[in-house]
Amino acid sequence: MQEFRYVALDSNGQRRTGSLRAPQEQAAVEQLQGMQLQVVSVKAAGNKSTHGASPAGVKLNAAALVRLVDELATLLDAGVPLAEAVATLAQSQAESHPLTRALRSIRSGMAFSQALESSGLKLPEFAVQLIRSGEATGKLAAALRSAATHLEAEQKFQQEARNAMLYPMVLVGSGILSTLVMFVFVVPRFASILDNPKAELPALSRWVLGTGMWLTQHQVLVGLALAALVFGFAWAARQKHMRDWAWEQAGRMPVLGPWTLHAELSRWSSLFAVLLTSKVPLLMALAQANETLRHRSMRAQAALALADVRGGKALSQALADHTLLDAAGLNLIRVGERAGSLPQTVTSLARIHTNQSQLRLKRFLVLLEPITILAISIVLGGIMISVMLAITSLTNVL
Repeated sequence: MQEFRYVALDSNGQRRTGSLRAPQEQAAVEQLQGMQLQVVSVKAAGNKSTHGASPAGVKLNAAALVRLVDELATLLDAGVPLAEAVATLAQSQAESHPLTRALRSIRSGMAFSQALESSGLKLPEFAVQLIRSGEATGKLAAALRSAATHLEAEQKFQQEARNAMLYPMVLVGSGILSTLVMFVFVVPRFASILDNPKAELPALSRWVLGTGMWLTQHQVLVGLALAALVFGFAWAARQKHMRDWAWEQAGRMPVLGPWTLHAELSRWSSLFAVLLTSKVPLLMALAQANETLRHRSMRAQAALALADVRGGKALSQALADHTLLDAAGLNLIRVGERAGSLPQTVTSLARIHTNQSQLRLKRFLVLLEPITILAISIVLGGIMISVMLAITSLTNVL
């Protein structure tokens, strides 16, 4: 038998603490439930492991998280009781999986949203708010479905953003590689022209041939430098602050800027609409939607608008004062406020910005390919022209 210390609530909602002896933690929980107590936490005396305390967070990848929430919503839609639905999904998981811990918490009487939070499952805050709203309104399955839909949309957006950045990087990388091949393997074959005192080489030819010789003589150094560059780029891509910085810089570029703007507003309005549709209070929904904004200037504007709404100002007026939306978007918000259909008009706003974001991205990719190919052609063509000029100058001497 082992001694456990517990914190629980009685039928009057009063907090009670104490200790009891049981063979294991689950048996202690069952004893407390038999005493008509709602378990808050159970901790083995002298141990740090707890029931109901926040364990170390376990973060599933985006695809696994979407699949988990979607499967749970499907089971609840089919009429399966909550505890049974969670148990069904937890059967194939390890004992340390967050879903298994959530199941123990649910069976001990804890609310589903609290059980998920205490399980260590790294759900976004908006998903937790949706689940709480679903519990309050009795539409938990619909709330989970909304959460899964938005999580999937977030995953799709991130994939599109990665693809948009990956394509130019591949083109630029191939151009750099082609240029290095020319410098290292082709240009040095004509480097002997540099040693001919009678050859009057143009400045471009002299620079290209000299660069080719230097690269050939320092191949190891160049290889190490390229490896360090690739490693550094891969490391930076994994750092959130570096990704945020890159996104901020993209917003200042002529073609990428409008795309990032529409992408930001698309994510903001999509989450705002989902939260409002799920009956999450306006202030809480707006605060959660503001967390999706990554541009510092837009986050600052959204924070000021939220403060104004908390002070009693209408949402449309607050957004207009801080220029977060354009005239068309503000008109949609005003119509929604007057007609009492704000979730529907915000959904329309999200659809408009999503379409604009996709259109801008396609336009960027259409422009990117010919521009990159042109730049690579100019570089490689310049190298070949410089070599031909060097050969011509030597022919003139002979």
